[in-house]
Amino acid sequence: MKEKFKFTFNLALLVIWAVLFAGIAVKAPGFLSYNYIVNVMLRNIVEIGMVALPMTLIIITGGIDLSVGNTMVLAAMLGGMAAAKASDIAGVLVTLLTGAVCGLLNGVLIAKAKISAMVTTLASMFLYLGMARGVSHGDSVYSYTFSEYMGTMSFLGIPLQIWLYVLLALCFTVLLKKTAFGRKLYSIGLNPHATKYAGVNTEKILVIIYVLCGMICALVAFIFLGRFTSVKYDAGTNFNLKVITVVVLGGTSINGGIGDMKGTIIGTLIIATLNSGLTVLNIPIDVQTIVQGAVLIIALISYAVVNNRARKKRIIKVEAPDALS
Repeated sequence: MKEKFKFTFNLALLVIWAVLFAGIAVKAPGFLSYNYIVNVMLRNIVEIGMVALPMTLIIITGGIDLSVGNTMVLAAMLGGMAAAKASDIAGVLVTLLTGAVCGLLNGVLIAKAKISAMVTTLASMFLYLGMARGVSHGDSVYSYTFSEYMGTMSFLGIPLQIWLYVLLALCFTVLLKKTAFGRKLYSIGLNPHATKYAGVNTEKILVIIYVLCGMICALVAFIFLGRFTSVKYDAGTNFNLKVITVVVLGGTSINGGIGDMKGTIIGTLIIATLNSGLTVLNIPIDVQTIVQGAVLIIALISYAVVNNRARKKRIIKVEAPDALS
């Protein structure tokens, strides 16, 4: 017996992306060039896309991290200053350590002190912003050899950061879908108390994913600093909102317990296409913001429609045997 075709939310997202891509390509044929797609459209979304991967894990647990942009900038600045005063190795180590410590602080306050994720990361967002401004005295910090390599090098004609994103996307997809750790994240998002009573160390898991998010922010800091050659303390101001938009667009519920990595990846492609496509069409920035908001609303409506239909079908299947008895 043939399996019935299922119109999933991820398929709806793919349709939205295909329509957007085709529409922009018709209006601006230059958009289809290999160079533009790889070196502009994809390259400009890599930092957001990378951080969206661990953010998906966090939001699935019912949490959130509003400090990712300032974590990235603080790591880049401290690493750049360490490289300037000592060596590239010092810069790399300080960058990674900064990301890990920032994530650890968030994780411990949320998991151990039981402070809400939104309140904790809102506070740490301003803390990291203030620290970045304080250590730099408001001046820019410049890239060094390793960060330049991460931000500008290519392999087989494709920027190194795109290869890194693909590798990370595969790893996070497997982690969430194929491992017991991933299943525990969903369980925490659906019912953290029941999950804890079932013997799962929820506090440890929460700390791990926030530290992991901080480490990815540090990795992105290398790319960001190398790509732009310098960074100022306020460079990550709107970064967190862009990351969260990608994750929510991909169908991950802000209430926790629902979502997958494939949706986040497709959401990243949609935002990349919108950002680059509307720019190549010379659409004013204010109109671009309106269009992006409209696409997000359409995606959320699609999510509601598809999931309501799926829920009704499950109810019918459950009730059918009772009706026959």
